[in-house]
Amino acid sequence: MTRLTVGKIAKPQGVGGELKISPLTDDVNRFKNLKTVYLDGKSYNVSKAKISPNGVFLTLEGVNDRNTAELLRNKDIEVDRKDAVRLEKDRYFIVDIISCEVFVADEKIGSLVDVLQYGSADVYVISTAKGKVMIPAIERLVKEIDVENKKIVLDGQAFEDLAVYEE
Repeated sequence: MTRLTVGKIAKPQGVGGELKISPLTDDVNRFKNLKTVYLDGKSYNVSKAKISPNGVFLTLEGVNDRNTAELLRNKDIEVDRKDAVRLEKDRYFIVDIISCEVFVADEKIGSLVDVLQYGSADVYVISTAKGKVMIPAIERLVKEIDVENKKIVLDGQAFEDLAVYEE
């Protein structure tokens, strides 16, 4: 994937074409550094980015009035992967770990199909032969994530203690 989704346009803000954004990133300050974004594959230069207690707001070149902004409502905002933020060690883009094979010790139990984001820890959803299993993405449980080889290794005892099976 050459682009990453970083937000969704929630609504127009005011009459000048400004857009209120629903961020899909854990650090909204990343929006301040955006130069170009993509909506439905079309590129837009960012002329202004504003972070406030009321949210994240972008002004895009060529979007100069409320009517034009309204046409962009609910569109995903993508950025080139090369322009995305550099992640710290042991941090991953969700898109990179989806479909990783999941192992408990040396036994493959399934593949990662979703990541649910809650306050204290992400929750990994694993599709197994017995159905879906949810686990917290915590250090005690997740021993290794190898994005290059699409492999996640879990601690066996912690898995037994923490796994929640979907009924």
